[in-house]
Amino acid sequence: MQSSAHAMSPPSPFFAGFMLATCVAQPASASARCTIMYRLNATLEVSDTDLGKGDKTVKGVKGSLVVEYPQDEEGRVVDGKVRILHYAMYESFTIDSLITVTTAVHHFAPDCNGVDEPTWRRVSDKGFPTTCGYTGNKHPVATGTLRREDGTIEWGKCKAAPSYWSKDRRAYTSSDKSKGRGCLKKMHVAGNIHCDGRLACKWGGLEPGDNPQFDVWVQPLIHGPPNSDHSVTVSANLATITTPVHRKDGYQSYNLPNNSPSRTWFAWTATRNDSSRFTTCK
Repeated sequence: MQSSAHAMSPPSPFFAGFMLATCVAQPASASARCTIMYRLNATLEVSDTDLGKGDKTVKGVKGSLVVEYPQDEEGRVVDGKVRILHYAMYESFTIDSLITVTTAVHHFAPDCNGVDEPTWRRVSDKGFPTTCGYTGNKHPVATGTLRREDGTIEWGKCKAAPSYWSKDRRAYTSSDKSKGRGCLKKMHVAGNIHCDGRLACKWGGLEPGDNPQFDVWVQPLIHGPPNSDHSVTVSANLATITTPVHRKDGYQSYNLPNNSPSRTWFAWTATRNDSSRFTTCK
């Protein structure tokens, strides 16, 4: 006599895999991270121009920075991986020397007000912004590690182009390749440099009149000669982040690529902006 009960079939591999997946720990959710919007106050240094006539230090360059931090179950920021989601600064200044050179350019990563290839170049162009704002990008353009007890954020590995270290003022350009998680990816320049002159403009690698600017590259966040560390100082309450003010070779922290016969450097202090809706960390 056969039993009326049917023998149970073993669970399918798909079902077993599904059950296992629901039992193991899942990755931290987005709520396990928070962001801080910072106001940027940068210093720009133009050096190594012909006879030093175009050298200039520009202080008070304004911008913004958004950093994403890890947090614990109680919402406190803890040590671990940090991500830069947005970087922007706007340089507007004039150099009066043998000629008058007026610069009005935005540097930003990864986009400016949500646009990564703006059509504007001159201040008079339609849509030229006074600031490049953050619109909610979630993809990191650089990563690092927060160590609160040490008061540092150390950017990840970044292999800078060999020309980044060069003392040749013509060597480092935006076409030179750098790579790594600690480099600032999708760094843009957009704007215009106006040169009021003729022959002297050409000495500076500029055309007389307008010189529209647009380029994209990977920007190293390395503040000194080879073997310098990649860290910045962060306050205990995360209210400020500060790059080293000077490199060992006497210049500002970071080296910006430059297609003119000169070199450009920048350093900055970032201050927490609690009025921003993008500041969600306690």
